[in-house]
Amino acid sequence: MKDSLLVPRILWAALFASTLIYLLVLEVVELQTGSSWETLLYPLAFAAVTTAGASLMAPRMMLRRRPARDTSTVTHDGGYLTTLIVALALAESVAIFGLVLGFLGAPPTIVVPFFAVAWILMILRFPTKERVERQSARS
Repeated sequence: MKDSLLVPRILWAALFASTLIYLLVLEVVELQTGSSWETLLYPLAFAAVTTAGASLMAPRMMLRRRPARDTSTVTHDGGYLTTLIVALALAESVAIFGLVLGFLGAPPTIVVPFFAVAWILMILRFPTKERVERQSARS
């Protein structure tokens, strides 16, 4: 079972690391000054809340709506990898909204909460043996 966690954990680490790279980019790149980031704050915050909710709900919805499977193509993880990738990609999008605000000149007090929410969502999805087994049992 330990080997079956290798790929999910590598994917998890790669997507988590990408958010850290986004912060590094914000520190290194010269940002716009005098830009009107305030006009996009609420639309991007709404989009972030929506995608954060989708990150929590999408895996369950994907499992419920899965059609009957052909036994010749059944994977041992019960679709865990697919739902993990979708959840992590949606969580990463929250950080990307913060990145956009950062590029527009928003201060760190506005940008960092977007990253913090993304990190929390990703930590909640850290691949464990119990999660893989639970999802495999459902399918």
